[in-house]
Amino acid sequence: MATLKDVALHAGVSVTTVSNFINNKKKLKDDTRHNILEAIQATGYRHNALAASLKKSSASLRSIGIISIVDQNPFFSELFFKLENECFKQDFTVISCFRHKDKEDLHTYINLMSGRVDGIILISLKRDKIDNVIKHIHAVPVVAIAFDIGDVMSLCGGTEFNLHNETGGYIAGRFLLSKGHKKIACVTGPKALKTTVNRIAGLKKALADFNLPEDSVDFIEGNYTYQSGVDAMYQLFSSVALPTAIICHNDLMAIGVQNAANELGLKIPRELSVIGYDDIEMSKLSFPSLTTVRIPLDDIACQALEGLSMKMATPGSKAIISATPSLVVRGSVSEPTDFGK
Repeated sequence: MATLKDVALHAGVSVTTVSNFINNKKKLKDDTRHNILEAIQATGYRHNALAASLKKSSASLRSIGIISIVDQNPFFSELFFKLENECFKQDFTVISCFRHKDKEDLHTYINLMSGRVDGIILISLKRDKIDNVIKHIHAVPVVAIAFDIGDVMSLCGGTEFNLHNETGGYIAGRFLLSKGHKKIACVTGPKALKTTVNRIAGLKKALADFNLPEDSVDFIEGNYTYQSGVDAMYQLFSSVALPTAIICHNDLMAIGVQNAANELGLKIPRELSVIGYDDIEMSKLSFPSLTTVRIPLDDIACQALEGLSMKMATPGSKAIISATPSLVVRGSVSEPTDFGK
């Protein structure tokens, strides 16, 4: 097992300089940082927070840092607490940072975790945000739950993350089509996201199974917020032909659609069926309770911890997280009123 001294010798610097770099204690010159990074990779050095804690008379303490750099959305909050609960079940203490927009504030938390945790779990949506965090983490195993990225690399090995979004889009589309719906609208996430593209591809595959053209669906771009669901419903209500069913790419937008439909005097599901995506706790409390595509957060949390533990035991290994969506049928979908006539 490589030591700080091995890294220092390889990089041509002092052990103190390497320690300052790993713990983000002092700003170093770019060439010095580059040499140390190369030395860490070449020697296979991995920071052992547990060994460091022995010096502080806390040998039994194992810690994990959770950094969540996403918007304030109930889905990500629920995932965060699932991860935290899984850490506690496996006897890890947790240092956490949730939704910090200010870069300096975020870096303060990274510095706090450096040298104090055995591993870090990152939650993010966009590559630029997750890359900005990873470049400040040195010699600490990282598992990246990156929702619109897939594969993420760090100095201590990569993470493969797959939500099978095309399958989820197919499940939602096929369910509505099997109920007899042919006039469908889809409130998507931002169209630039891979998640959105894949879910739309799944829906189009379902349309092909029922021999329906792709243009039979009216796509409206949302942004995963409740208000974008409300706005989409009012836009559809103003159109020439109201759909009989609406697919939303998350539950928040679906609840926005439901509430706006109720304000407009539409009865759900008799006059309009609505299906969401995620299965957040709020989906059970909406009226009627929301039929949705479930993302298994318990599975994600469990696999993330398994992957991180593997990285701690086997430096450089790859964590694989695969979560298969499934349909949760509640009260917001029925056959269209003219079905069978």
